[in-house]
Formats: sequence, C-alpha cells, structure tokens
Amino acid sequence: MRTPTQKVLWALGNVIVFGALIALVVVALRPLTMGVDHASRALDYPYTLNYGEGPLLDQAVRLATGQAIYRPLTNNPPYVIANYPPLYPLAQAAFVSTQGAALWYGRLISLVSTLLAALFLGFTARAITRDWSAGIAAGLLFLALPYVLHWSALARKDMLALVFSIVGLYCAAMRPGARLNLALAILFLALAAYTRQTYLLAAPLAAFAWLWGARERANALTLAAWLAAVVLVVFALLLVFTDGGIFFHIITANVNALNGELLRFYADEFAANLPILLAAGGLTIFIGIILALLRRDEMDDGNAAGWMAGVYLVGALAGALTIAKIGSDVNYLLELGAALCLAAGVIVGWLKRVPLIKAAALGVVALQIVMMTTLSETKYYRIVFNRTTAEQRAGVDQLMARVGDAVTLNGSIPLADEHMGLLPLVGLPIDFQPFELSQLAAAGAWDETAFVAALRRGDYPLLLLYQPMGNPSLRFERWTPAMLRAINDVYRADGQFAETTVYRWVGES
Repeated sequence: MRTPTQKVLWALGNVIVFGALIALVVVALRPLTMGVDHASRALDYPYTLNYGEGPLLDQAVRLATGQAIYRPLTNNPPYVIANYPPLYPLAQAAFVSTQGAALWYGRLISLVSTLLAALFLGFTARAITRDWSAGIAAGLLFLALPYVLHWSALARKDMLALVFSIVGLYCAAMRPGARLNLALAILFLALAAYTRQTYLLAAPLAAFAWLWGARERANALTLAAWLAAVVLVVFALLLVFTDGGIFFHIITANVNALNGELLRFYADEFAANLPILLAAGGLTIFIGIILALLRRDEMDDGNAAGWMAGVYLVGALAGALTIAKIGSDVNYLLELGAALCLAAGVIVGWLKRVPLIKAAALGVVALQIVMMTTLSETKYYRIVFNRTTAEQRAGVDQLMARVGDAVTLNGSIPLADEHMGLLPLVGLPIDFQPFELSQLAAAGAWDETAFVAALRRGDYPLLLLYQPMGNPSLRFERWTPAMLRAINDVYRADGQFAETTVYRWVGES
C-alpha cells in the first residue's frame, strides 16, 4: 500500500507524464503537417516520382488485362522484370479496369498503409508493454521518420508489405494463446511476404520470439510451421503457373552487385540524425535479448517485450544491410525504422513505474522527432517537392507530348528510364527496363546483344534519358557500356526537359 505522500507523488508524476505526452504530440504536428502536404502533392501529380513506379503500374495493367508478369526473359522484347511478388500489382489492378492506368491509386494505397502501419505499431507497443504512452511514442516516431515521409506517397509496394507485417506482429502479440489471433498472424505475415519477399524475416522471427518468450511454445512452433507451409505451397503453385518464371524474376534478378559506399552513407546519416533511436535500439537488444537469455526461466511481461522488440530489430537490421545493393533506396530502411520505433516505445513502457523518468524519456523522444524533422525538411521532403514544381511538371508535359507524337508518327514504343511510367499512362506497355536488364547483363544472366542490335537499327526511334546534374553517374547504373555506345553512335539529342534528354534515332553516321 502506498502512503498518502506516495499517492500524491504518483499522481503528480502521472500529471507530468500527461503533460509530456501533450508536448510530444505538439512537437509531432510539424512532421505530420509536412506529411499531409507531401501526400497532397504526390496525389495531385500525374507522372512518376520514382523510377520503380512505372514498372509496377505496367505490371498492374498487364494483370488487369490477363497478361502474365513473370514471363521468361528471352532475346526478344519485352525485356521486363517483375522483381517482387504479385500482391501490390494485384491491388493496383483492381483499380485499372475502372480508373484506367494512373499513379494516384498506387500512392493512395501506400499512404493508407503508412497510417495503418503507425497505428498498429502503436497498438503492438501497447500490447507488449501494457502502456499507452509506449504506443503513442512508437506511432509518432514512425510517422516522423524521414524515410517514411519520403516513401509513404510513392506508388511502391513497401508500405503495403510493412503494414501487413506489423499487423501480423500485432495479432501474435495481442493475445498469445488465442487460436484466431495465431491464424491472423500467419495470414498477415504471409501477405507481407507475398508483397515483398524480404519481409519474411524480421516480423515472423519477432512473432515467434514473442510467443516463445510468453511460454506459448506450442503456438510458436505452430506459427513457424504453418507460415512456412503457406509460403512454400503458394510459391510452389506460382512456380507451376509461371513455368518457373517467378523464381528468376523475384530471386535471380534481385541479386545485384554491392556498393559499400551506400551502406556507409546511410550508416553515417543514421548516426547523425537518429542517434536516440539507435541508442534505444542498442539498449533494447542488450536488455531484451541478452538478459532474457540469461533469465529465460523468469520471463515476465517486461522481459518478453524487450525480447520481442530486440529480435525484431536484429531481423530488421539484417534486412537493412542489403541497402548496399546497387540501385537501392531508403525503402530498405523502412522495417529497420519501424523496429527502432518499437524499441523506443518499449523503453518508455519499461519506465511506467517511475513517472518522472518516463516523462524525461518522452522528452527525449520529442527531441528525436525534432532532429528527424530537420532532416526531412532539408532533404527528404524536397525530393517530391522538387519533382512537383510547376516548372518540372511543364517539362514532363513536354516529354509526354513527345511520347504521344512518336506513337502517332511511327507506332513504335519509346524507351525511357526514369520516366518509363509515361508509357502505361498513354496506353503503351513498357518494352525495356534499363536498370534491371543492365544489372542482369553485368551479372551474365542476360545477353544484351539482340537488344543493342535493336538500338542500332532503329527499332526504338525515341529515347528519354534521365540525366540529373546531382547524380551524373546514374546512367551508368541503368545502361551498360554497350548500350551507351550504341546511343552515342546512332541517336542525337533533340531537346531537354525535366532533367531528361530526348534522343532521336538517326542511324549510323
């Protein structure tokens, strides 16, 4: 029993915690407001904002019209790759038949997924710590992540995969002994894996660890066995239906060369701008994993929460290391960001019995949000902002007109890299994906001879080559030396719009 003085101090401490939560919400308003503006700009912009949006829209159109997307890659067009499982293009395909080819609904799916991911990340933190402050901290931190801000409004598959995985994690955490929750966890974790295959590691491992730590070991083994069975059976069926094509597309074609500089760059950016989250992650791994292993027979709610968050973080870190692949982007950091936010929420939850220290921890969370907001304002918000200015939009309008003219004049399918998404928007299929095919050619997994010959003989009279001043080496990732030599020999520049040079085929000089 508490003494009257202790009761007063406890009540006063909780009042301070409530005030800290209000302050945290106020601090989070700035990144949330920025996110709303970012989203509205993206939804209003009709053209591609990212290289990967075009191929995914093309896949959605193909699926909506009954075409296969995991076809064998041969020496004849189309030279296209579907790098990921089919759920996200299928989600877009549902809109294609009624809305036509457009990018807004793919972005809307990502935005809704982002909000749901933050919500269920908060629910998960609350479920494993039994503290609402932990959930609020985790959810707000997630929405303030610069990488989430940038990627949330793109028509890419990552946010949908992430929300599936987090919902699966929540289902496992909410009532560990409930059969329905276990079945839902298996379902959503499988959906995540069939949206993006790398989501088969961190969340399933964390769900298994939570059930094991909660002394639901039979359920932990059931989850692992059924999830493996569902994923493998579906994959076997897809192998049969695609004549083995899906294996090449989502596994072989994803093995790109590595660039250690990318890993160092993002490690430095994390250290400079997310140091509090990194510290929270390190502390959670130490307390959650090491101490839980040392005291595995005395696992209580606090230990189990850290055990789950620590294991989730280790799995997410393993996935994030693949950002060293050439051509990777910040989508490789989304799951790591979610895991770090969950870790921070767990630490807040651990402090629920010491309100004054908990209030201080919430203040530190607010400081981390301020630091991340600065990075968003100076870098990641600017990416979409710069792409959607009136000047840039007018430039892409010109590119769209050039594409339309080429189709009218000779009926050919133009080639493009960054702006290949213009093709499905005008009713054309994408015939060539430069980055994917160039990487396969470099790896010896595809013979580019026939395609280079097609360039030289003028099969593609129009070419749109993105050449931003800030990244002059980009074209060497997207086009092989043989392709660039052919472009230099038989194409001539015919205008530049939105950092993209229009080339027309003129033949050998």
